[in-house]
Amino acid sequence: MEKVIVGQIINTHGIKGELKVKSSTDFVEERFQKNAHLYIDNHGEMVDMTVSSYRFHKGHILVSFQGYQDINLVEKYKGCMLYADKNLDLLEEDEYYVGDLIGCEVYNNDVLIGKVKDVQLYDHHDILVVQGRQKIMIPYVDAFVKDVDIDIRRIDVSLIEGFYDED
Repeated sequence: MEKVIVGQIINTHGIKGELKVKSSTDFVEERFQKNAHLYIDNHGEMVDMTVSSYRFHKGHILVSFQGYQDINLVEKYKGCMLYADKNLDLLEEDEYYVGDLIGCEVYNNDVLIGKVKDVQLYDHHDILVVQGRQKIMIPYVDAFVKDVDIDIRRIDVSLIEGFYDED
């Protein structure tokens, strides 16, 4: 089954195996509920983990996994990305996962400027990393992103003059 990013492990918390996660999912309760399966990308190896518990702490999620209630067992996962199975049932109509944007062609006023190579997740807004003749960083905000059609893999934007070198 296809996987989606739900966060990044940024540190450990305490000595009982809790991991501090910077979440990138809108579905925290569903993804982190007890007995849910999450996958840690440990340098290319996907480690299947079962959630024991989670809680919120200072803007982050603290999660612990069954069989890993010791800091020495989880310390190696600091910096790793956390994934879950892609579940389309969680989405409303016209919603999509951030990862679905990767590979979409980006058009500025109907002129192809490149493809989305990455999406950088930030607290205030995400950034589309578009690669064409040059690399363009486009804030994912209504002022620039006008339309997204995941089915045909197209994103229409309207960038201001000087945003990128059009020559």
